[in-house]
Amino acid sequence: MGERSASADRRRAVAAVACAALAIAACTATSPPPLPPRRVDFPAQAPPPGGVAPVLPRPADLPAAAEAPDRDERYTGWTLAADAVSIVPLVEWTAHPKQVYLAAPALLLVPTIHAAYGELRSAGISLAMRAGMVGLTYLGYRWAHHQCNSPSGSQEQSCLPIGPIFLIDIAVVIPVVIDSSFLARRRRPATEWDRLPTLSAAISRDGRGLLTLSARF
Repeated sequence: MGERSASADRRRAVAAVACAALAIAACTATSPPPLPPRRVDFPAQAPPPGGVAPVLPRPADLPAAAEAPDRDERYTGWTLAADAVSIVPLVEWTAHPKQVYLAAPALLLVPTIHAAYGELRSAGISLAMRAGMVGLTYLGYRWAHHQCNSPSGSQEQSCLPIGPIFLIDIAVVIPVVIDSSFLARRRRPATEWDRLPTLSAAISRDGRGLLTLSARF
């Protein structure tokens, strides 16, 4: 009888341990992952009339990058300095017409400055005006000489030929003013443009836009 009771006690102990182990395992076990959703079969779309697939519109091209605005770059100081240097030889040439080299500065200096700045059109206009200036200056001098030395004119030292002086003034002032005010300039892109931030954009094939920002310092 003792052996049977001991054996029964062992079986009950083993059963109790097994139940406890199962309980612990049940408490610590994780739940299984959820099942994936059920796949739904959608009906196929009916083809468009005529059997031609629709063509998606292509996104519009981006506009070209903006260019720098033009600014006037003036070089008036150079033309005025050239005129100031050439006036005295021009007046001296009127008294000595055979010394042609004295008229060369008034004729060529300012057109050469225009050409050096790349303004060939302004150089041609200036050369034509200054050829007229040289010719009218010479005519004004000869006119004044004729007035002051003609029999009907004044033989006194106070001879003041108003007409020739006015002609010479007009002949000299007009080319100088036009050159310095209108011709002594050239159009160049603004240098400040490179320091501005640049916005650039691109469109991918699926139609999405990409925007970038860059700047130069």
